[in-house]
Amino acid sequence: MNFYPKQNVIPLKTLLAYLELARPLNGIIAFISAWMGGMFANQGRMEDLVNIRLLLVSISAFVLLSAGNAINDYCDYEIDRINRPRRPLPSGRIRRRDALIFAILLVVIGIWLGTLINRNATVIAILVFITLASYAFWLKRTPFVGNLVVSGLTGLTFVAGGVAIDSVRGTLIPAIFAFLFTTAREIVKDLEDTEGDLKNDLKTLAILNPKLAVQIAIGFMASVVLFSPIPYLFAWYSWHYLLVVVIGVDLVLIGLAIRLWRDASKKNCARIQRWMKWDIFVGLGAIYLGTFL
Repeated sequence: MNFYPKQNVIPLKTLLAYLELARPLNGIIAFISAWMGGMFANQGRMEDLVNIRLLLVSISAFVLLSAGNAINDYCDYEIDRINRPRRPLPSGRIRRRDALIFAILLVVIGIWLGTLINRNATVIAILVFITLASYAFWLKRTPFVGNLVVSGLTGLTFVAGGVAIDSVRGTLIPAIFAFLFTTAREIVKDLEDTEGDLKNDLKTLAILNPKLAVQIAIGFMASVVLFSPIPYLFAWYSWHYLLVVVIGVDLVLIGLAIRLWRDASKKNCARIQRWMKWDIFVGLGAIYLGTFL
């Protein structure tokens, strides 16, 4: 007779639910962005590959973005019941209170990591937390401002990598790219989420003026395409960068912009923003090749 309690599979499911809540793909992008920001700032010197401060700031970026995702889902519970019912909170796999505790824990870890780097990194970590919380509770409901806030934080991630090694040289170009690219993607995401946002009385640009939202999203896509050859023309990056960015980013964005102009439905916007999420990695690869080859 077995007197031991049976193994319960719920802890594993809960762990996976928290992992999903953190959205690790976004965190990986933040980690890579911060790491590459440090590499760009110091022209990829080999000692930076094992720079503990650069590693810490990259982990901090991952953790703080994960915290932001959890806070955002906490605030968007009612909206996600319509837009994304399979997410951990609306599906009931994680309680809202537990998601908030999880987010607070991650914030503490992220800021603590900043204190291990330097004063500037600590200030940036605190600023990122305040901005993420403000976005989730207030700024997200301000038309277009919320989009710009997310994009600004994305660009700041590269700068944070440079701050970790006491040099921001070389981080401006990727920060600008990240800002322009992310703004376009955030507007497309708002277009995708229109149904749930309407039922929860959110006033996003996509709700107030869908046609204008499409035009602005396409405008930011076009700005990426127009900006992309500038680093090569000024001899900041090599031809490797130009080749990859034209084929892997510009042509893709042109195709996605055409699709968005023809069809701004929820289903099509979901596909477009997923394409853009993966295309970010191509853009980072182009900048890396252009810098070090």
